[in-house]
Amino acid sequence: MSAKDQIIPAVSFTTAQTGASAKSDELGMRPMQAQAYEKRGEQYLLIKSPPASGKSRALMFIALDKLANQNVRQAIICVPE
Repeated sequence: MSAKDQIIPAVSFTTAQTGASAKSDELGMRPMQAQAYEKRGEQYLLIKSPPASGKSRALMFIALDKLANQNVRQAIICVPE
């Protein structure tokens, strides 16, 4: 598999708009953030979810884990406006 054909793991999250996705777990993560955090071992991760769902915060949790536990010295996070 060439670099051109490399598959990038993606996390897509759609809510039922019941308000349940606004509740946090013991680490302060929403369900979408916890689902993205489960994929934290991947080199690249694409998070596709609705506006104001916590994508930036999810990436913060993942970057902190990479810096603290995965011997990564730098994390680059791109979040569109």
